[in-house]
Formats: sequence, C-alpha cells, structure tokens
Amino acid sequence: MSYKINNKDFGSIEEFVMQGRGCATTTPNHYQIRRNDNKIARVRSSGNRGSGAIIPVKFIHIKDGELGEISESQRIQQIEVLNEAYSSFGLTFTYDPSSVVNIDNAEWYRMDHGSWAERDAKRALHSNPRNILNFYTAGLSEGLLGWATFPWELDGDPERDGVVMLAETLPGGNATNFNLGKTAVHEVGHWLGLWHTFQGGCDAYGDHVGDTSAHQAPNYGKPERGERHNACSSETNDAPIHNYMNYVDDQWMDEFTSGQVGRIYDHLTIYRQEFLS
Repeated sequence: MSYKINNKDFGSIEEFVMQGRGCATTTPNHYQIRRNDNKIARVRSSGNRGSGAIIPVKFIHIKDGELGEISESQRIQQIEVLNEAYSSFGLTFTYDPSSVVNIDNAEWYRMDHGSWAERDAKRALHSNPRNILNFYTAGLSEGLLGWATFPWELDGDPERDGVVMLAETLPGGNATNFNLGKTAVHEVGHWLGLWHTFQGGCDAYGDHVGDTSAHQAPNYGKPERGERHNACSSETNDAPIHNYMNYVDDQWMDEFTSGQVGRIYDHLTIYRQEFLS
C-alpha cells in the first residue's frame, strides 16, 4: 500500500509517519488540563450542560495559483461528512456559499503550524470565531494533514481559532487514504475539545474520556479487529481502531463514544455557548 500526500509518494504509512504524520494540534499543558477539568466538573455538577448545536462553517481556501483549488461539490461533500459524523448526537454543520473566501498567496499556502504565515493569514481572513467555524485549507508544510485550536484557547487568542486542513484531504482530493473528508472530522473534534485517543499513552493522563480504551501509540492504516493494536496492558478492551480521534485511514474512521460526546457538550457549554441551540 502506498500513501500520496502533497503530491509526494510514501512507500508506507511508517515512512509517512517519519515525515511528521498528520495532526499538528498542540498537546495541552498541565495548567490547561487542570483548569479545564475544574470547569468541566462545575458544569457537570450544575446539571446545566447544553445539548444540540448549529455550527456555521466559513470555508477559507488559500491557494498558490492552481494549487489548493477547492470546488463547490467538495465543500458540499465535506459538510455532509461532518454531519454524518456529528448529527446523530445533535450537532449540525451548515455553510453559506456566499461566505467562501479564495485567496492566492504562495507563502500562506505553505504555512506550518505556529508559523508567522499562519498568524498573518488568520489575522487577515478570519471571521468572528464566536459564531462561526473558520475552516482554512492550504498546502501546509510537508507531512501535515491539519491542525486545530482547542476551545480554551479562544478567549486568549481569538484570531487563531479554527481548523487548518491540507486541501487534498477534502472529499475527492488526492491525499491517498486521507481524501474522504475524515481528517476534518478529526480536527473539528479537537476544536470541540477532544484529544487523541492515545493521548498520554498508558499513563494516568489519557484523553480524559472513560469509554475510549487507552493505547500506548496511534493506530495506522486499516487494522483488523480482534487484535490488541497497542492497547495498554491495564485495558480489557482492544484499542479504538475506528475512532475519529485515532490516526487510522479515512475509510476506517466511523465512531465517537458517548463519553466523547459528553465532553464535546461540556466544552460547548463552557467556551462556545453561541453555537448551542
């Protein structure tokens, strides 16, 4: 099996991983974890956690000439993929075609996570993140599929809020095995407050979700059921090989757990109340 990302061929997923696989979303620090846990505990004890949300999406396509071109059908399909993943528990994504932004800028197109190019592009192109999801597409630095900001970062740095996607990961793109739009589901999961299922490996840190089995490392490709797949020795269940917050191929991603859903609504209630219906 070969992997093609950013028009570059990789002989295996392991080779791709060595190039800096996929998600560049920042690992939260201990202060953020503790402060966020305290806020979640207060929301849960109050019984005032929200339910149901409508999230308008603003597509912002950064191009370099013909590179990074996204069609209307791709946008429609990407919204459909997001709704297929999230609508079963009350989250609906919408978008207004008149809000789409296309801009030609070679430097921004090749932005890296945390770079001045990212900062400059977002400062110039974002809309109010309190009532819209800024969804950027670009070419990105080699080896990256995307990244997102966490909900607790919104107040301190609203201009940076949103998700950044490799353009080729949208439905119909040419990122082999990552072109069904599931990378967006993964990054939006971070934007809603979820961590990787393998967060912290087998120590007590974890992803702070009780019903996702801890595993010591990501899963890649299309692992078969019935094997442990890096599951921690303390776990009775196998690793969550079909979870959207793992690193498997798009075709293998198809589930969130009830614990992840609860955590999403915790964060919507605390940080993104404007989206709650």
